[in-house]
Amino acid sequence: MTSIHEVSKYVKHPYLIVPSLKLHLKSLAFPWLAKLWVKMKGREALRRGHLIFLFGHSGGRSYGDNSAVLFEHMITTHPKIDCYWVMREDAFKEHKKNGGRRIPGKVLFMGSFRANVMALLAHAYIYTHGRYDVTDYSKKDTPDVIDVLQGHGICAMKRKISKKRIGESHAIVGCAKDADLIAASSQTEGDIKCKQWGIPRDKIVVTGLPRYDRLSRLKNEIKERKSILYMPTWRDWEAKAVSLHSTSYFKNVKAFIIDSGLNEYLKEKGYSLLVYVHIRMRDFFDSLKQLLSNVQVLSPNVDLQDVILSSSMLVTDYSSICWDFLYLDKPVIFFQFDLEKYIEHRGAYLDLKKDLFGPVAYTPEKATLLVKYIVDSGFSTEKWNKKREEMKRFAFDYQDGRNCERLAQKIFERLKTANKGAVTCAGSLVNSPRPTKILDKGGQK
Repeated sequence: MTSIHEVSKYVKHPYLIVPSLKLHLKSLAFPWLAKLWVKMKGREALRRGHLIFLFGHSGGRSYGDNSAVLFEHMITTHPKIDCYWVMREDAFKEHKKNGGRRIPGKVLFMGSFRANVMALLAHAYIYTHGRYDVTDYSKKDTPDVIDVLQGHGICAMKRKISKKRIGESHAIVGCAKDADLIAASSQTEGDIKCKQWGIPRDKIVVTGLPRYDRLSRLKNEIKERKSILYMPTWRDWEAKAVSLHSTSYFKNVKAFIIDSGLNEYLKEKGYSLLVYVHIRMRDFFDSLKQLLSNVQVLSPNVDLQDVILSSSMLVTDYSSICWDFLYLDKPVIFFQFDLEKYIEHRGAYLDLKKDLFGPVAYTPEKATLLVKYIVDSGFSTEKWNKKREEMKRFAFDYQDGRNCERLAQKIFERLKTANKGAVTCAGSLVNSPRPTKILDKGGQK
């Protein structure tokens, strides 16, 4: 978020200023105090022989995605490991208030004294975006911790552009620079992360991504609700504009969901359009809510996996969520109104003009026609099945519901290699996992 947008947030919501200042002061003091406490008490004494794993997602703003699925798997299958979910306190309260998906284990509030202490004691950080999902400590502060990057989607539709120089000749993509293990969904994705991200081959493990285990488990339990998901992706270059309303992004999205006749058609057919936009774009869509009758702008706290499971079809441009719909054998429409600009500013690891596994529209009017075509055909994907099968082989080496356990075993192996004594307390749990049983509903602990 740009500084202009940050200032705008506090102008609109001045009551956020004092809590933000308090949080900032704590963020300065607690890391230092936690270091002092651990030094005085002794790290091994505080650990008390426990393996400690910290899990996080999206900078602590939400509970979900790969980290949440693996967190739940560890709690149920490897209960001797001390697992903690790290989350911002305000986000946690909002999550509970909105009836968010149950968090079954222990929660640490990001930036708190306890969260800082546990970050210094932990054996592993497991995250989707970067180690800032769980802590502000640098790799230098916690050199013995195993960092596990799962990502938050299959990397194919978006190139990673932020890089950090490592040594003289090796560049690693910024989000992976601290990672000791990087999960990949397929060998092909692993090759991309090795060759394009600059990650050493021995850090990449082809295990499949945890969130697909949950999709596999629930795909026959959660019924479709006559809804279509529209998920336009984040655009760095558009977000720099002072007013998003003047951008091509906003104008095309508005034209598609309001001006093209889509709303009236879906209402006639008994379908609703669910719109999920990036957290940095969400504030700008408030003005659209008054113009929509059969279109719903989803809350940032919504369980996106449940939305995917209950939706009949996806409309997106470049979001990696398209792979989830492919995995579930649901149709995808690609509405790419700014393809050339996207290729110029971001790019992809696929050929966006040849490798897409669904129909493509470059105007709001064509996108609406394609939605009508798919709905009227009963959501058939037959016309694109050959390409869909090809891209399934590209994206998924495993569809057996065991991605979590494969990744868990790789983490245990890396811990053994890095610190031979680290996993002795786990005993037989490393080699003999219990059957996985996940609770998706229930009260908050």
